[in-house]
Amino acid sequence: MRKRPPARLAGLLGGAALLAASAGLIGTAFAGPRAEPFPGWGEPTVDARMTVEQAKAIVAERTKPQTEWKGPTSGPRASTEAVTIAWVSGDESYSTYIGWGNGVRQAAKALGWKVLTFNGQGTVSGQLAAMQQALAAHPAAIITPADANALQRPIKVAIADGIPVIGIHATAFPGPSPKLGLYQNIASSPAEIGQSQAAYVIAMSDGKARDVHMVDNSFAIARFKARAATEPIKNCAGCKFLEMVNVPIGDLAQRVAPTVSGLLARHGAGWWMTTCCDDYYPYVASSLHAAGIKSDQAQLVGADAPPATYDLIRKGEYEVASVPEPSTLFGYEAVDAVIHAMAGEPPAKFVQPTYIITRENVDAEGGKNHEFVPSNHFACHYLNIWKGTNNPC
Repeated sequence: MRKRPPARLAGLLGGAALLAASAGLIGTAFAGPRAEPFPGWGEPTVDARMTVEQAKAIVAERTKPQTEWKGPTSGPRASTEAVTIAWVSGDESYSTYIGWGNGVRQAAKALGWKVLTFNGQGTVSGQLAAMQQALAAHPAAIITPADANALQRPIKVAIADGIPVIGIHATAFPGPSPKLGLYQNIASSPAEIGQSQAAYVIAMSDGKARDVHMVDNSFAIARFKARAATEPIKNCAGCKFLEMVNVPIGDLAQRVAPTVSGLLARHGAGWWMTTCCDDYYPYVASSLHAAGIKSDQAQLVGADAPPATYDLIRKGEYEVASVPEPSTLFGYEAVDAVIHAMAGEPPAKFVQPTYIITRENVDAEGGKNHEFVPSNHFACHYLNIWKGTNNPC
């Protein structure tokens, strides 16, 4: 038996039912707000092999401007009632979280909704406290980029109280996560991220790269990206995979310099490096510079692309490419998931295609502002769905 929605959602339910009727759905039972996740989408598939020609085709496609909208074109209307949602940031000093939060706030503002921000301050204890504060505010939904594994107790409380929880990179794969209680988890495909890195290395080396991968094995998503990035290189006939090095992200300042010194001692110069996260590369670049390595003797290909990445690529300081995560787009996707939850519908099945930043396109697609914002007019497309309009995008 479905739980009766909390009183604070009853008005939203009534408003949504009226919207359903006005859309020609009279006679169809309206599901009503839902907090329990729908089934997940499954694990992305890793492409373990690619030819040099395939690699070059992938690079050519993923370095183009992303002008085409490949996301949803239909979905439930947004409530016109007063709606308050909570943004539980993992850390409001972290640029990536700030970008995603800005997207949430921009989308909510366009709907006349209110967003309450709670700062997890970069620690598990802080994030748990922020979740408790969010629950006490009784929002219609909670959106968070914090690790869902560490937030299981408040997530279960939220679901029991009829509050859907939407993650942004809160777990490894995109889509609903019934196991972790996420109505939706918004993320790029880690398989595509790794594939894009491998394709760039294979294509730009003409199938002759010597590659190292740096990873933090404590994160499942990092291990998955590592497999996706390294298997094509291991199976590339003219390439050589040198080794996987595990460096905890929390120990970058202490561990990167001796790790790089060890790599140079074992393999000399003239290699590529791929990684789960660009956080490593300012330290790697500094260590390479201190060792007197020229910028074309160690070429770094990253992922996530925080602001420092754009500067490294722009200045030619070892890093040559990165696969960024979208900035404000993820916030719009999260608000769309809230609207689907309020209508009792599964979230839209959409994963933004990956993009590769290089020195040639570093200022495109939001790059001038050190962030990845696709030029596909996503805000306009979402607002047309949410408001039932047909404005040109």
